[in-house]
Amino acid sequence: MGEKDIMKIGILITQTPHANKIVEITKEAVKRGHSVSLFMTDDGIYLVKNCAVADLRKLENVDMSLCNYSAKGRYLDEKEIPEGIINGTQYQNALIHSECDKVLVF
Repeated sequence: MGEKDIMKIGILITQTPHANKIVEITKEAVKRGHSVSLFMTDDGIYLVKNCAVADLRKLENVDMSLCNYSAKGRYLDEKEIPEGIINGTQYQNALIHSECDKVLVF
């Protein structure tokens, strides 16, 4: 695979029903040499409690962040956010849209 074939994929997560698909897509993308940035907002922030999703942060070339405004509004305590997941802002979401080659929305 040439360097031009490598993509940066963004995944915007706004809801919880697609956890298995998010895990599958992320693992397959990394397996193919792509990098993945995941951002959780709205009800998607609850996926920090899903071990399969939260553990994606441990994969090489994967970074994860969530919207602290959404987390506070849904009473998600900072202690519930696993280490390695950025407790960020919509700035991380904006970065995904400006830096990624493709963005998937769930």
